Amino acid sequence: MNREIIDWERKGNLVKFYLGKNGEQWGDDWDDVPWEHNAGRVYDEYIEGYIVIPFAFEWNVYEPREFYSKQHLIKRIVPCIIATPKLFDSFQEALSDTDGFRYYFGDEVSKEELK
Repeated sequence: MNREIIDWERKGNLVKFYLGKNGEQWGDDWDDVPWEHNAGRVYDEYIEGYIVIPFAFEWNVYEPREFYSKQHLIKRIVPCIIATPKLFDSFQEALSDTDGFRYYFGDEVSKEELK
């Protein structure tokens, strides 16, 4: 099983990462900007599994907004999720954070995290 991040969904501080092989996955309108007003979830045929990661209540979770398509994320131009204890006004500001966690399409989830 491929364990690379190929898409995500977020509800508050819970993030569901869909896993498969990054690079060829696709979904509705993945080439449209901004993704959040256009793109659907990755098509089922690319999904090989998933993992749900809960972040601490006190943490802030940021998604790319306005400037990106999911195609940009496949190319790893920006992360799909930034999780940090710091508060920022936007994803763009959170990109400057060096203390948080960044999750990119193509990042591999370890077998231990899947348990």
